[in-house]
Amino acid sequence: MSNHSVPRFAKRHYEAIAQAMQDARTHLRSDAVNQQECVIHCLADMLAADNPEFKRARFERACEPGANVRARS
Repeated sequence: MSNHSVPRFAKRHYEAIAQAMQDARTHLRSDAVNQQECVIHCLADMLAADNPEFKRARFERACEPGANVRARS
């Protein structure tokens, strides 16, 4: 685990993530790549609904193994 600070989430954030995971589960296919893509897509949908400035492609790239996930300040 890294030493950088992690933002605190409110209850609504946890609920939204849980709902996105439920949504993804209803669309999952059997192979692992498609499962990961489905979860990323459902999370991106939830984030885009919350923030009209959300950058879907940037988020999807950040979900790739080894990608830099820290936001620019």
